[in-house]
Amino acid sequence: MRSETKHSLVLIAGTGLSALLSLAYAVHAGNVLGPALYADFAGAISLVSLCNIALGPINGTVTRFTAQYACQGAYGKILTLSREVARRVALYGLMGGGFALLMLTPLTDAFNFRSVWPILVAVGVVYLTLLLSVARGVLRGVQSFGHYSLNIALEAVVRLFFGVVLLSWVCSAVSGLLAYPIGLVVVLMVSRAQLRRVWGGCEPQSLDGTAVRQFALPMFVLMFASAGFENADMLFVKHYFSESEAGVYGSAFTLVRAISVIATPFCTLMLPLLTRLHEQGDGLSRSFVRVCGHFLLLSAVPLLLFAIWSEKIMLLLYGQPYIEAAPLLLPLAGARLVGYLGAMIALFHASTGRFGFLMLYLPVLAIEVVALFVWCDSLIAVVIVALVAQIVGLGLMGLHFAMSIGRHRQRRASSTRHRQEGG
Repeated sequence: MRSETKHSLVLIAGTGLSALLSLAYAVHAGNVLGPALYADFAGAISLVSLCNIALGPINGTVTRFTAQYACQGAYGKILTLSREVARRVALYGLMGGGFALLMLTPLTDAFNFRSVWPILVAVGVVYLTLLLSVARGVLRGVQSFGHYSLNIALEAVVRLFFGVVLLSWVCSAVSGLLAYPIGLVVVLMVSRAQLRRVWGGCEPQSLDGTAVRQFALPMFVLMFASAGFENADMLFVKHYFSESEAGVYGSAFTLVRAISVIATPFCTLMLPLLTRLHEQGDGLSRSFVRVCGHFLLLSAVPLLLFAIWSEKIMLLLYGQPYIEAAPLLLPLAGARLVGYLGAMIALFHASTGRFGFLMLYLPVLAIEVVALFVWCDSLIAVVIVALVAQIVGLGLMGLHFAMSIGRHRQRRASSTRHRQEGG
């Protein structure tokens, strides 16, 4: 069995369990809170998702260089990388949190939250997630996917337990959201023990901080764009539509995360797998195509369910108050599917340190945002704009990918000819 297949199966099991529990909790919260209160819950989670994706380069950078150092057997460098990044995340995260506190009232007004508390909890969740992303980046980089899967599954279990308890005590968006930081704190303590197993008794080694920074900067740009693609529609609806409509859209937004659930193990695997192959001088294309193929095969299941039984799914999980979300499920799931294919192409280039595709990727996000403000006067119009933007973005990314592969093959052919002529 190929290594990417084995790793994929482990990650599918771990992330699948985590996603199932997370979805169960989100659906439970929706049923307890009702559409109006659920709008605040879903809106806060969307803000968390936006920030976590935008700040995802912390995890991606740690993953990429951990994979590189692991190939070299330099576990002391992994220890140094983890400590240095965690120290900076803790410091700059506090500074960012302070700025967010100053923006509490403007954000509350902009996205029509009932109080500042959902945003305040969201700020805490983002900060804790960033601290945890360093440990998870190390586990990804050394391809310790069993421990990685345990890490994320445990967070979902703790969140579900405390979430159900808190919502039974107080029926509010804030009480539902508090389960998220509780789960993160528990897993942060577990992560310390997991990391000690990675570097064992190794002493810290010096590393090239310049190379890390040069990789991190374009990764931040990439993940900022990805965050916009995944969350612009939900935040737009939260700002411009009524509470009940935002709650309805939030229910569809939550359910189509089934695509995110399927994509997560493959995106988690892609960067360390391709980085290792690149460091070893092996070809990347075949492994990349296989991983994408597995993702598309599994994604066909929720797409088919949304196409055939959208109304039944909404009634079963959320009930009659959310039935208007049924027509949104299939096109919104399609937008997420296309978006994740583009993200996988981006990770292919990131594994080799090439980010020229960003010149194509960023303008599409800007066009989507403008289109939302100009044309979107209904929920289905929002979904259509998101879907079209993702399709255009994938088309440009696919074109850039094909051109990159063509140039790489030309260089290899030229190099082979020179060796033959020299011989």
